[in-house]
Amino acid sequence: MTDELPESDRATGTWIVVFVLLSAAVAIGVFLLLPSGGEGGTSAAATTEPDPATTSSTPSPELTDEPAPTTADPTSAAETSTEATSPALPTVPPSEHPPCTTYLDGGAASASKAEAALEEAAGTQFWTNSSVEVPDDLVKAIAWMESGWQSDIVACDGGTGLMQIQPETEEFINTRFELDLDRTGVEQNAMLGSAQLQWLAKYFSVNYFGGDDPGSYSLEDDCGNDGEVPDHLERCLLNAVISAYQAGFGTVEAVLDAGGDPDYTNPQYIETVRALLDQRPWA
Repeated sequence: MTDELPESDRATGTWIVVFVLLSAAVAIGVFLLLPSGGEGGTSAAATTEPDPATTSSTPSPELTDEPAPTTADPTSAAETSTEATSPALPTVPPSEHPPCTTYLDGGAASASKAEAALEEAAGTQFWTNSSVEVPDDLVKAIAWMESGWQSDIVACDGGTGLMQIQPETEEFINTRFELDLDRTGVEQNAMLGSAQLQWLAKYFSVNYFGGDDPGSYSLEDDCGNDGEVPDHLERCLLNAVISAYQAGFGTVEAVLDAGGDPDYTNPQYIETVRALLDQRPWA
């Protein structure tokens, strides 16, 4: 009896060995390719440099001092920021000063000094054969409107000081009333403004509103006679003088000469001055 296996048995055993070896090779390959799930294990992916094309450029919180992004509504944040940085309301009428605006040396006079100068100017009579009643508040309101009581401001057009006196106005008033006033001085600037109002009051009263010459004239409010026309648009001495102070007496003459209801070229100016007379923001 021989120890050798039959040929068929040997072939079967060979295929079993090959199958076992292939299975072991596959198991080893899977083990090497898949990351280890054990503690402290390191996979091939963990040791590979990150692909810059797929890696976020945002630094991790531990490596940056930048604050973490917020989920707050950006619209609300913008509104809060605007409210926090909004300037306080001005205490004088808002005015836009273009780059050509300049200022006199020495700075602006105090409000109390400006008010005293305006009151004195309102009470000073410049006509020698007539008189004009000029309310203190009218001079103060026009000065407030013109400069916000900034006695040192020089506008682009040459208007200077509290009453924004033009060089031509200074020359005209000084010549007409035989004065020598300087528009750059606080008190003298107020005097020039009051003298201009008094000249306009007599001129329009005599030529357009039946005033006597010589005579007495008043710049108290004489409007409000027509319930269908706003007070600041009525044909009256006060409105004519306020309008002419800014626009010039020739401009107002043309309006009054046209007849009918006056259509002043600067109605907003008249309305604002009249509102200042009522509200007296300087008080």
